[in-house]
Amino acid sequence: MNKGQLPLDPQWLLHRPITGPRNGHMGEQVFCEKWLELQQSEVEFREVDEPSHTAKLARIIINARLPEIGERECSVAASWACYLGCNIGASVIHLGDRLKDGAGAYRRFSAAWAIHNTRSIGVNGGYRAIEIMLAPADHLNTSPFSCGGLKRAPDLSIADYEVIEHLWLWLGTDEGAAWLADCQREIDRRQAAAWRAEHEFNNAANAGETAKVGQE
Repeated sequence: MNKGQLPLDPQWLLHRPITGPRNGHMGEQVFCEKWLELQQSEVEFREVDEPSHTAKLARIIINARLPEIGERECSVAASWACYLGCNIGASVIHLGDRLKDGAGAYRRFSAAWAIHNTRSIGVNGGYRAIEIMLAPADHLNTSPFSCGGLKRAPDLSIADYEVIEHLWLWLGTDEGAAWLADCQREIDRRQAAAWRAEHEFNNAANAGETAKVGQE
């Protein structure tokens, strides 16, 4: 590597979601891991002192025409990936598949997102889905009576909206669909492994109880 040539890797851009995956939410964890893996899959070298963008993410959201892609854009994208693993994200994907015939394969998820992201006073405390997706931890209302709302809305930029919009469009491409299928296969694999482990544990516990009763 020549002097002054630095890799565009997590050393510079970490691809961390604004609020990380929740404990016990396997889908969120898998989507975050697979997104980071995707961003690390193509490392480029450029003649710059401090890289301000990442090659893979830049290609995914190329039509957004942002002046640069830095840590904020990477965090927004990682938050979107994490969101795919929650129930609402799964609902957007499900609706997108239903809209494929009308909206077309490429735009089906962005069409579904437009529906889910509409502000409704009676849903999520009147906050948009994107506001909940990109809210920092201290904005979240964890009260059991909050109905999924926020303490306050995060300060979002037009660039944030652009990144999310073009990520949904990318998910409608062949590359995006292949990545989504890979994530879902990994979730299925981990869930099956967890169920097997729980089943084996319960069988062992029951066998121990049976043996104990037999000795009495």
